[in-house]
Amino acid sequence: MKYPYLFSPLRIGNIMLKNRIIAAPMGVPKATVISSTDYGGLSIFDKSKGGAAVITIAEDYIAKLAHEKDPFSKYSRDVGRELISVSRQSGGLSMIEIPFMGRKRADGTIQGPSNGSHFTGGIMKEMTKEEMETVKNRIALEAKQAKDFGFDMIMLHFGHDSLCSVFMSPVWNQRKDEYGGSLENRMRYPKEVLKAVREAIGKDFPVLMRVSRSLKVPETFSEDDMLAFIKEVEPFIDIVNVSCGMDCYGGTIDKYIANTYSHSTIFLPHMYNLAFSKRVKDEANVLVCTVGGVSDPKQADKAIQEGKTDLVMIGRQLVADPYWPKKAQNDLDDEIVPCIRCLNCYHISTEHANTQCSVNPRFRRENRVPLKLEKTENPKHIVIIGGGPAGMKAALTSYQKGHRVTLIEKESQLGGNLKYADYGDFKEDLRKYRDYLIREIKKSDIDIQLNTEATHEMIKNLHPDGLIIAVGSTAQIPPIKGVEHAIQALDIYPKIEDIHGKIVVIGGGAIGSELAFELSERKNDVSIIEIQDALAKKSNWLYRHGLYNAIKDAGNKLHIYLETRVKEIKNNGVWIQDKEGLESFIEADFIIMAVGMKERKELAFSFYGITPETAMVGDCFRVAQVLEATNDAYFIATNM
Repeated sequence: MKYPYLFSPLRIGNIMLKNRIIAAPMGVPKATVISSTDYGGLSIFDKSKGGAAVITIAEDYIAKLAHEKDPFSKYSRDVGRELISVSRQSGGLSMIEIPFMGRKRADGTIQGPSNGSHFTGGIMKEMTKEEMETVKNRIALEAKQAKDFGFDMIMLHFGHDSLCSVFMSPVWNQRKDEYGGSLENRMRYPKEVLKAVREAIGKDFPVLMRVSRSLKVPETFSEDDMLAFIKEVEPFIDIVNVSCGMDCYGGTIDKYIANTYSHSTIFLPHMYNLAFSKRVKDEANVLVCTVGGVSDPKQADKAIQEGKTDLVMIGRQLVADPYWPKKAQNDLDDEIVPCIRCLNCYHISTEHANTQCSVNPRFRRENRVPLKLEKTENPKHIVIIGGGPAGMKAALTSYQKGHRVTLIEKESQLGGNLKYADYGDFKEDLRKYRDYLIREIKKSDIDIQLNTEATHEMIKNLHPDGLIIAVGSTAQIPPIKGVEHAIQALDIYPKIEDIHGKIVVIGGGAIGSELAFELSERKNDVSIIEIQDALAKKSNWLYRHGLYNAIKDAGNKLHIYLETRVKEIKNNGVWIQDKEGLESFIEADFIIMAVGMKERKELAFSFYGITPETAMVGDCFRVAQVLEATNDAYFIATNM
């Protein structure tokens, strides 16, 4: 077997895991009720079929599906029984996640260790000992109910925003009794809850406890504190799941800054909790499961082999491709659809505007996206113009439907603007997705015509039954005096090694921000000019905060000018004007233009009239992200 450590069995108490892969719980936007096969959780059905050893189900979602408050009340039991059945359908086990959370009281205050501001921006009021006892008993009862009902394991969420995190904090916990002050006191209440759970379920029923190694906010406890806590509670748990950060913080624009560590962005390394996982392995007598940016089976297998972790918990990668475990097990790594860590699958990220997976159209759409496309009874000749992400996805989908497909690309290689993913460490995931699409196309019988400029007459002579136009976008050139002195951002990447000195980047969208950050990391003096009040304004919340955190963590070496416009570009710098109307000059050796892209609509329109079955997808229809390119291309190609 290619990955013998990742796919070795593991006994825990009275159960046996068939491999070392646990599917993480994920929050479920209410919109999932539109799916006729919504099995409680995001793609629970696919994850279980995909080969994970354990499927984790959030207990609050069981109740939500049943429209009840209690996960083990009458109608919730019907939901829970089906969830267990679905989780086990391929030999995996079912684990329920039980949160250790403070609740909002009738007066609007929130339960916490002491009086003060709650991390959500609300008012935290000190829990009475009676309230603490109530919460403890409730969790112990739910744990016992889960065991009695037939779940195989329980996951106690003691990380992120939990009461464990808040009680452990030397800032949020200002109690004067035996539950506040010293580390021993601050860990006392979480320990008592774990002890009560263990007493309720017995010694052999497996318990996984999730913790944050650090909250990544000023109020955090230290990693040493968390390690001490883990060692203190060894008798009550079987596995510790090492996470990081929080799930919500503050009541301002910074409310999600900690989320970019609990849900890693492209600016963080893969498996970024592994170093602390290794500390726990070395110093505590407990099994360790790492989570966060786990996407490469080779990397996961090596971590287990080297004794840095015992298991891996995977979240978003199993959204991108729920069949990751089976593909890795069967030496089909090249067929794994890579997660690009865009975080669009996380509803907080998109503020519910477009909660979807950028690479898996089936996500949350099990009712209209089958596991495998049914072959058409009426094969057609489908022509696709443009070999970017939208064009490639349309070509693959058309081919999978059984059509004869011709893909035309004017450049010498497929990929479109994803060719720029070759530059920058944080573009690794995007690069992997591009390469995956190209591999899949090359394995097919799609007629690929590179170095070919499509014209109306040429396409007409191909006699297509269906035409999908994916000619992409081009860089915008703003009407700024002296614009001829600037270099377009995308033209910089192939010669980025030769760019040194003082640099001004005009435009702070995703392209401009990433390029500016990359150039600053290369020891250049970089200024970024953005007319909006934030960088990456059109990107999702967590990408934006991940970018800001990356800039902060790197030492704030970028000079950022927000709500500022460029008045004139000279050959040695730019004149800028801030929101107060004050003008100043920034010297520069290089001036880079990154004010966005515009659709090639006129070119796309020129291909209409050849066949009635014509559609535009990707950036030529509307400049957007890989998410729109993938999903729109899939549905257009499926129904052509």
